[in-house]
Amino acid sequence: MLLVRRDLVTKYAQTMLGPLWFVIQPIVMAIVLSVAINGGAGVTTEGVPPFLFNLCSLAPWFYFSQTFGSVGATFVNNADLFQKVYFPRSSVPLAVGLSNLVALAIQTSLFLIVLVAYHVSGVWTSHSWRIVLIPVLFIELVVFTLGAGLCVASLAARYRDLVHAMQYLLLIAMFASLVFVPLSNLPTHLRWLPWFNPLAVIIESMRSLALNTSGVTAIQSVVSVAISGGLFLVGLLAFERASRTAVDLA
Repeated sequence: MLLVRRDLVTKYAQTMLGPLWFVIQPIVMAIVLSVAINGGAGVTTEGVPPFLFNLCSLAPWFYFSQTFGSVGATFVNNADLFQKVYFPRSSVPLAVGLSNLVALAIQTSLFLIVLVAYHVSGVWTSHSWRIVLIPVLFIELVVFTLGAGLCVASLAARYRDLVHAMQYLLLIAMFASLVFVPLSNLPTHLRWLPWFNPLAVIIESMRSLALNTSGVTAIQSVVSVAISGGLFLVGLLAFERASRTAVDLA
């Protein structure tokens, strides 16, 4: 909990707006995607207002991108701390995953407020009771994100170039995770993406739960959960193994 508090306090230290950035980031990004991708490129959103569609997609994406980047650089960013005192190294990435849940909760709440506003105004009235299942979906999001980050961190302990390459990995992941395009809009030869990318399943499923879009199949969801769980176990084991020598390599 001390590490969680440290992450929350230092992230926006000496900033004028502080936690308001949790709200500003998705709003600005949703506007940009709505204008550039949906308006400019003509990408449709299954009848859902583009701003609402993108705001829904960005909540899990921001959690993944911020957590994955921080967890992947664990040994680089915390080298001084690891050299001074011994404690379970895995507590650092786990603390990052927990602290970023605050931003996820705020951004999801923002989406729900906008969804209610659209419903009250009559702009978008399609909804389902399944929206209450979104927190369950976030469990897989946390497991998958930590698993992917731990795998990268274990490799970055020896190959530091991976830390610099993560920004490019995230750029590729954004396009591969259906952040701004529904699965139904993809060409037939790209419909295989959800079978190998749990993040795409999570984002598509969140839109389905909240906005009644088409979603993914039950089999794809099961495969996604299995991959996420397996990746977390592999990542945790690899991280623990790398932590034995990471301090010496720092």
